[in-house]
Amino acid sequence: MEYLGDQKAVNLTNPLVSICVPTYQHGAYISDCLTSILAQKADFDYEILIGEDDSKDDTREICKVFAENYQDRIRLFLRNEEDEIRILGRKAGRLNHLHLYRDARGKYICICDGDDYWSDSQKIQRQFDFMEKCPDCYLCITDTVIGLHPNQKPPGIPEGLRVFKKNELKKVFYMGHISSWMMRNEMHELFKNPIVKKRIPLDQVLFSFYKSLGDVAFLPIITSYYRYSPNGVYLSQRGKKNYKGLYRSSWYLFKYIHHDKILFLRAILYHSRRYVSSLLISK
Repeated sequence: MEYLGDQKAVNLTNPLVSICVPTYQHGAYISDCLTSILAQKADFDYEILIGEDDSKDDTREICKVFAENYQDRIRLFLRNEEDEIRILGRKAGRLNHLHLYRDARGKYICICDGDDYWSDSQKIQRQFDFMEKCPDCYLCITDTVIGLHPNQKPPGIPEGLRVFKKNELKKVFYMGHISSWMMRNEMHELFKNPIVKKRIPLDQVLFSFYKSLGDVAFLPIITSYYRYSPNGVYLSQRGKKNYKGLYRSSWYLFKYIHHDKILFLRAILYHSRRYVSSLLISK
């Protein structure tokens, strides 16, 4: 259900960028998140799609206030408990995410979870300008500060400006953090793929899907802040369960996205080496 209907000022615009904000139990953080997104300075229309996944704290009420006050920017979707999917025995926001991607109208899509925020008020303008100049680029990534580890870099990011050609990305399994990404809106193609309903983190799916379409760019600027949480559905898994999940994800990516047997074997060997190393360290 779209809160306040579909005839608000934002619904009557033609946004070039859609910013998806999935949120659940983010009462302590969602105001910071939305305020940082509303601070974006751009010379084009953009929309903010909030998917509130039936939180038990005050997240929903906070989102309603923002939606009422910014009807020219915000589209708020209120989910119900029965819409949930359970992954690894816990509630997961899979349908909330997918429905946001489905309803996004922009030429480009950004994603910022409700407990993260953006630190650069020109984030979407910088990425939009770059993507417009590079029609072969399907994903534009920037740098991110990792909350509990501010001196640690997100995985895979290079030094300086870089455009990775499609054939350079075969051995790259992930890059950056999703809060820093801007993607071309090819979600209609992604939704045709059964992998969106499988037990695999959606950000892994998105990265593999978009790198299979074309180039991936990295801009050496910090634009987002990630509140690292070890309590997520996947990060909370430990030991053997966690590595089983990695093997499963590698299989799904092979079967539904890249179809590269050598890449699949490399991924399995890499995860196996890490698992054996973790066992030796723990002894």
